[in-house]
Amino acid sequence: MNRYGWLLVLLIYQSPGFSQQAVTPQPGAESAIGFATVQDAYDALSADPTAKKSEFDGWTIFNQKLDGKYIIWSFTPIDHPVHPTAVRREVVKKDGEVYITMDMLCYSSRLDCDKLIEQFKQINQNLQQRLASETGS
Repeated sequence: MNRYGWLLVLLIYQSPGFSQQAVTPQPGAESAIGFATVQDAYDALSADPTAKKSEFDGWTIFNQKLDGKYIIWSFTPIDHPVHPTAVRREVVKKDGEVYITMDMLCYSSRLDCDKLIEQFKQINQNLQQRLASETGS
C-alpha cells in the first residue's frame, strides 16, 4: 500500500478524530463537492468545530462522521500540480460491505485532474480492501 493509502487507514482508525456531524454543503452549489469553490469548502470546514483537521505530507485533511458515514476531505498542498483541488470521500458500511464514494473539484488541466482521480481510486481500493478484511467481510 502506498503512503497515501496508509494515511487513510490511519485517519480512519484514529477514530476519536471523527466528529459527530458533517459540514452541510451550500444549497445550489454548482460543484460535486457541494461548495462553489475549493476555498469555500476549506473555509467552511476550518470554521466547523466538528471537523477534525490534520496535515500529511503537505495535504490538509478534514475528517467527519455523519450517520455512519466517514467523510474524508483532502486539500492539495500549494505546490501540488493540481492545486487548488478538494477531494471529498465518504466511507460507508452497508450490508457488511465497505463502499467509498468520491467527488472532486479540480481547477487544473483535465489530464492532471484525471491523474489525481486515478491515484485516489487506487487509494480507495486499497482502503476498501483493508477495511473489508478487518471487519471480516
